[in-house]
Amino acid sequence: MKSLLAKIIPADPQLQPMNLSREPIVNRFWATGLVGLCLGFILGFMLWLWQQGIIDPPQDYFIFKFAHAKIQILLFAGSFLLGFALQAGPHVIGGPPPPSKKILFYLPMLWVGIGLSLVSDPMLTIVGNIMTSYAFAGPAFMLFGITMAGVPHFRVPRGIPIAASFAVLAISPWLNLDDPDVALFVLWCGPVTAALVAAQQLTNNVLGGKLLQGKSSLIFLATLYLAWLVTAGAGFINSDYWWFSGLLWTAVLFIQVKETDLIASAMRQKFTGIQVTLLLAFAGLFASAIMPLISGDDFMADAAVHLLGAGVITILILGVAARVAGFFCGLMVLPDRALVYLLFAWCIVAITRTVTPWGMGSTTTTIATILLGTLLLVIWVVPMARNIIKIGRQYNPPNN
Repeated sequence: MKSLLAKIIPADPQLQPMNLSREPIVNRFWATGLVGLCLGFILGFMLWLWQQGIIDPPQDYFIFKFAHAKIQILLFAGSFLLGFALQAGPHVIGGPPPPSKKILFYLPMLWVGIGLSLVSDPMLTIVGNIMTSYAFAGPAFMLFGITMAGVPHFRVPRGIPIAASFAVLAISPWLNLDDPDVALFVLWCGPVTAALVAAQQLTNNVLGGKLLQGKSSLIFLATLYLAWLVTAGAGFINSDYWWFSGLLWTAVLFIQVKETDLIASAMRQKFTGIQVTLLLAFAGLFASAIMPLISGDDFMADAAVHLLGAGVITILILGVAARVAGFFCGLMVLPDRALVYLLFAWCIVAITRTVTPWGMGSTTTTIATILLGTLLLVIWVVPMARNIIKIGRQYNPPNN
């Protein structure tokens, strides 16, 4: 298989985070993520049409809004993050991987939990929230244990942050995720924090950047958790703190970019999908962080939420998941140059949705962007589903 991959992806010999001595589990989690992607973006595009007054909103509009937020954060982003962290996480933080059967137990908990949490019955909602929390809390404890048993210099910049990020996702089912301030807290301290850890690995292994370690890693972690503290204050106590939160997240991003040599290492690479993925994602992160600094009293948390969700998390999933799925089954999800074009085109969708809260855009722009977004997702989802099916058949062939 390695020789086949070398022929198909000759410019990408650095796909070392995945461990081929262990049965892949990403296909199981990412299949759930694809379902979350389709449901979440369908709901998101419908909400966008309702918000713009293009079609009349239903009476239960806010129920759809809450379902959209929960599906996008926990089922779409959460499934992809769980798949990556539980497959590659032990390698990233330098610890022993747990048995696959133990990990796969969390998947049905997530499926059933999300489903029950969205029904109208209060008791079933509570049961669903408990199951969803367990689906993230279990991996959080598991990753923390792997961190403490792993390579010491990975604990501070990687292990502790990624375990803590899943702890945030574990409490998020109980939060009002349809409140933009609360959702912004969850995105920064959950998926974005996990993504920063993944970006460290990709910057080092794929782009040839530096490790974040030593005194710099301590400064990184201290600044990260100060940013968490202020972000919690802004999300739950007083939204006037968002400028301070943005300042601290800008500092966190600057430390990681500088100490890992991200920009210089990316510029040394050829024009590749993973290079563009990381550069676009960090551009979106910096834009999200400085948004409250430049917006002042006009800051819209909803705009930052959609910039992080569509302009950062989705771009990272589109770029990184395509690469990893191609690694496991020896078949590229999309040709690398086509993936690059798709990522740039997706930026149009993310930017257009981000500026909507300020009243920018017209009916024509909204409809055109929704059609473009739908087309791009279909172009990516169909071959990704093919790869996920192929991975399952390749490592678990049907009985004859």
